[in-house]
Amino acid sequence: MILRRLYLYLVSAAGLGLLAAGLALLGSTVLLFVFNDPSAQDSRTQLAIYTAMTVVALPVWGAHFFFARRFAMRDPAERASAIRRLYLYLACLATSIGALIAIAFTASTLLRPLMDTCGTVATGPVFVKNTPEVTCPANPDWLATSQAGWIALVFIAIWAFHFRIAARDRATVGETGASATLRRWYMYVALLIGLLVMLNGASGFIELAWLKAWRSTLGDYRYLGNPAGIFVGGLVVWGFHWLTIARHHVSDDRHSTLRALTGFIAVGVSMITALVAASQILYFALARALGVAHPGGVGDDILGALAAPGSGAVVYGIAWFVIRFQLAKDARAQEADRQAGIRRLYTNLAALVSLGAWAIGAGGLLWTLAEQLEAPIIGLKAGDWKDPLSLWVTLLIVGAAVWIAHWRPSPWAADRQSLSRRLYVWAALLGSVLVVLGAGVGMLNALLQQVFSAHPRLNDPGNLDFGHYLAVIVIAAGVGLYHWRVLRADAAARPPKVVAEQAPAAVAVAAPAAAPFHATDVADPNTRRYVLSVTDATEDDVHQALANLPPQASYKLTATEHGAVDEH
Repeated sequence: MILRRLYLYLVSAAGLGLLAAGLALLGSTVLLFVFNDPSAQDSRTQLAIYTAMTVVALPVWGAHFFFARRFAMRDPAERASAIRRLYLYLACLATSIGALIAIAFTASTLLRPLMDTCGTVATGPVFVKNTPEVTCPANPDWLATSQAGWIALVFIAIWAFHFRIAARDRATVGETGASATLRRWYMYVALLIGLLVMLNGASGFIELAWLKAWRSTLGDYRYLGNPAGIFVGGLVVWGFHWLTIARHHVSDDRHSTLRALTGFIAVGVSMITALVAASQILYFALARALGVAHPGGVGDDILGALAAPGSGAVVYGIAWFVIRFQLAKDARAQEADRQAGIRRLYTNLAALVSLGAWAIGAGGLLWTLAEQLEAPIIGLKAGDWKDPLSLWVTLLIVGAAVWIAHWRPSPWAADRQSLSRRLYVWAALLGSVLVVLGAGVGMLNALLQQVFSAHPRLNDPGNLDFGHYLAVIVIAAGVGLYHWRVLRADAAARPPKVVAEQAPAAVAVAAPAAAPFHATDVADPNTRRYVLSVTDATEDDVHQALANLPPQASYKLTATEHGAVDEH
């Protein structure tokens, strides 16, 4: 049965891929003849190849999928098999991504004539005024639009066919276990790709609209229709899958690992992009406030240079806030263990990255200040401090803000003892020690260069490295000392391990269970009761095995054979 399924669906997948490529390329080539394109006569060889691909692939795919469907209609187990769902959802994922690209290109070619205009284009080495335009991407190109639209129709038709079959299978035989996991892999991967493409298109559109409104030269030969088309393609794919999940699958998927993983990947991308954009804005602002004429070498058009980071901060900042709110809503309902693990991984990873950012900013800030203080003392002229100071202060402020937002010195016990937190603390400690080691070598080298020199002199520019590396050591040592204290505090908060001597009996410990409640019991929410079943052991063996319980713990030993009760 399994080998038959593998054969049928593997051949169906191969035939479907060849059929999709053949149909898309064949239709695009035929459109060359429909529009009387000059390259049509040179495309007859390609026309034969694409026709052969389509004619061969169609019966191969159709026959094998017909028999696969016939077996599935007869046997519910066949219809609910993971191999069948793998084929269906893989086809849906591949065609949805292909449709996204084709829709984006189609929308771009349709929107460019509506949103953009072209100036005169030079056609030779010498620009002649009033030379007619030869090519302009803003002009209507119905051939390219038709070709992209045809490819989009092919992918949408194949996707709709397989999506409808998968929906009917779910309605008939249900979907649990591996089948539900495969459906989530398809839907959440498509959802994530559509979301990221949509955000990229929105950011690019706002940036270019900013440049066009400001009449900046940075917007020359760039067209609003391109990012608008990308936005439309991403919106279609993301919007459909988001609505489908919200209407039919949200109750099943709310606590799934893939849903949480997709959300945290989207949050991570949005967070990093928004923070980088905010850092650029803050850097430009500080540099200009300090009198730097060309911060980062961007020239005089500062407002034009702010278009990209400004649009990124707006679009990805909003996405960061919205997706984090959705993840928090899912966690409030009920957070499964794997979801909690992904949340902790994201939180500690964000803390580690932001720690590196503000530590580099603090180190660079002290590096610059140390040079400004040391240079006059040893008789040297200090270098420019305004531009690097703006950069280091930006890293310090943005990194510290994100680190404070994510780092908790004393979180809940489960978060405090998690593997991701331990990895963060040890990585921070290891990094700080390695930085101190390298900076210590650099500082000592700067000192020994003069000690071993035949003609030592105080105003040697190499002597500035002593202050440079000293500043780095101060920051790295501070980071390392803090995280060493965090490591010790986490270790002290860890509950002690109870090491009991191995008894010569088999002991079975059940999960925490509710014990009978008596009127004399105290309803303490921090108290846990356990049911312990011991066989083939004497009372002395059991007392010896439980001798290392903490002083506040108590247990009651009941011998079922003799009815004896012994309380401790």
